[in-house]
Amino acid sequence: MFARVAQVSAAGAIALSLGLLAAPSASAAATPEKSATPVDGSASVCLNIPVPPVSVSICL
Repeated sequence: MFARVAQVSAAGAIALSLGLLAAPSASAAATPEKSATPVDGSASVCLNIPVPPVSVSICL
């Protein structure tokens, strides 16, 4: 049982380390080429809850 847990843990550690090495580093500095574009409108987040026979939508 211990060997199985060790194998799963080792596989997870390898996958996580490869993901961290392959991911580019993030930068919060805005460059002139990649600045934010103003848009009209708004963003909303909705949650649909299916309750037979209707579906209830909750939006923020």
